[in-house]
Amino acid sequence: MLLSLEVRSQLRDILSKELENKVKLKLFSQAIGCETCQVAEELLKEVSQIEPEKIELEVYSPLIERDVAQAYAIERVPTIVIEGEKDYGIRYIGLPAGLEFSTLVQGIVQVSKRAPRLSEKTVEMLKSIDKPLEIMVFVTTSCGYCPSAAITAMNFAIASDYIKALVVDASENPDLAERFQVVGVPKIVINRGLVEFVGAQPENAFLGYIISAYEKLRREENNGQA
Repeated sequence: MLLSLEVRSQLRDILSKELENKVKLKLFSQAIGCETCQVAEELLKEVSQIEPEKIELEVYSPLIERDVAQAYAIERVPTIVIEGEKDYGIRYIGLPAGLEFSTLVQGIVQVSKRAPRLSEKTVEMLKSIDKPLEIMVFVTTSCGYCPSAAITAMNFAIASDYIKALVVDASENPDLAERFQVVGVPKIVINRGLVEFVGAQPENAFLGYIISAYEKLRREENNGQA
C-alpha cells in the first residue's frame, strides 16, 4: 500500500466533493527497463479505487498495444494520460510522487470539471490560437512551485484544442532535461524550444509566453511561404 490511511482519507474527501464527471487514466507502462512503472501502476490503482465510479484506469504496454500508444503519441514510460470524454492532450511523463502527487490529483479534478480554471479573459484570448502548441513543463518531486506551473499548463490544454500539456519529471528523463538545458525547475518549454521560461508564472504571464510562441509560429510559417 503506497498511500497511507491518512492520505487515503484526505483524498477520498477531496475527490468525493470535487469530481463532477468521469475521468479516464491511461497508463503506458512496461515491466522491463522501467524502474518506476510498477510503482506508477500501483499508485494509480490505489487512486482509482477511492472513487471507482468516477475514475477509470486502463493500463497499456506500448510494446504490445502499439496502435494505442501511437494514437496517444507515447514515446516514454511511464506516461499517464488524463482524459475526459475526449483527450485534452494532458500527459504526465514519470512517476507523480512527492509534491507532484498533488499535480496528478488536481489534474484529475480539473478534467472531471470539463472546464479550465482560468479567467474568462484568458479563455477568450486562447480562442485565437489555431496552430498546435506543446507546453512541456519540467518538474521534480521535491519542487514546491512545480505543481502550480504544471496545473496552469493543464488548464491551458483543457481550454484549447490546439494546446497540449506535457509534465515531465526531469530526474526520470535526464536526456530531455539535458537537451532543453534544465537547470532550475519548473522550466517551461513551448514547441521544443520556440519559447522557454523558468518559474511558476501567474496566469497572465504564462498566457503572454503562449501568445508569443503562437506569434513566432505564425511568423515562421509566413516567412516559409514567402
